[in-house]
Amino acid sequence: MEMPQRVSIRYKDTTYNTNEIRLKTFRLAFQLWEEQTKTRKTELYEFIQTCLKQIDRQDRFMISLLFVELADLIRDSSLDRGMKEVLIKTSFREFACALTDFEDNSK
Repeated sequence: MEMPQRVSIRYKDTTYNTNEIRLKTFRLAFQLWEEQTKTRKTELYEFIQTCLKQIDRQDRFMISLLFVELADLIRDSSLDRGMKEVLIKTSFREFACALTDFEDNSK
């Protein structure tokens, strides 16, 4: 399944297209390694929330695809196994929290 190319969002006064959303997501996920002691509401959480609010319902699947791509990228990296596991778990936790909170707020 391909990412929709027409998607764009605004976050902190900057516009992001699909590729920039992908890069920002990956950068923020890797940044979590340094922030892993923090609980929810990291910048990755805020960015995913912003994306979900601005992306049409039919295109929201792209957020899930980003995290599948991210998991593959982490898995194929040269990081040690323990670091890979923590990074994937932390990233998906933030993603799940953002998605759950978004769905709860939209009801």
